Amino acid sequence: MRVWSLLIVAGLVAAGCTGGASDPPEPSTTTASESTTTTEPPTISDACVSGDLAFGEEGLVAAVGEPESDATQLAQVRWERGTSCERLVISFATDSGAPATTLGLTGVSVISFAGVIRVDLPEEVVTTAVADTFTDGLIDHTYVVRDGSDLGVDIHGAPETPIAARAFLTSSPANLVIDVIELDGAPEPVGASVSESAVVITPPPGPTLYPFTVAGYAVPGAGSVDLLVSNDGPGTVNVTIALEGATDAWQAVSTRIDDGPSGQAILFLGRVDANAVPLTGAEVPLDLP
Repeated sequence: MRVWSLLIVAGLVAAGCTGGASDPPEPSTTTASESTTTTEPPTISDACVSGDLAFGEEGLVAAVGEPESDATQLAQVRWERGTSCERLVISFATDSGAPATTLGLTGVSVISFAGVIRVDLPEEVVTTAVADTFTDGLIDHTYVVRDGSDLGVDIHGAPETPIAARAFLTSSPANLVIDVIELDGAPEPVGASVSESAVVITPPPGPTLYPFTVAGYAVPGAGSVDLLVSNDGPGTVNVTIALEGATDAWQAVSTRIDDGPSGQAILFLGRVDANAVPLTGAEVPLDLP
């Protein structure tokens, strides 16, 4: 059971809107050993807002796929920009590396407070050729996240930008298409805390009660990640969380904090030195009772 996932797929949603586009260049993608640059996507028509498939701004927005499929690998993530929307296309491959024709049961959800679109991939998809993509638009970052044998994808919107999404599936080849728009007049998301070595989704900044769960992910290849909750008073939390060291994707992190410091404090997830001084990681300001 993936601990970072919000929802389990329970049904299928029929979808349309397959708006065509020429083969564009890929956004920048990385593995644990590569550096990252951004790539300007091609401008497409507004296929990403055409048709009658509705956009959702919170919770499950699409449940797609087949009970049986030949997709076992996440092969490619492609970013496309329209004049009023953006599109992310996730492609899949079979065991042999050929383009997959079908995809297993897959859920797509919006986590509005974080400005994140989450894709829960089927258990048959066990490997990935992409660890992350960094773009420069309404879609800002995309992370492929491993939780044991399970894989998922978190799509982060641009900072302080409320978003809505819809999704549908094509077959032969199997492509998961996710359309994203900005929500005018909606509250700004607090966003996730993002760094080069770790990402924190929960808790969000601000008032938090014990116990709470720290959920996010750590950079590919890391054998462990350090968690601190501290201020100038007593009760500092200093925990080292062991990871599997997966190199093909970011690694899911989830741990419960039962007690710790009171008042204004900083939650840190990343790497610390021998004296527990933060080196590189994600920080979240908290107000604890």
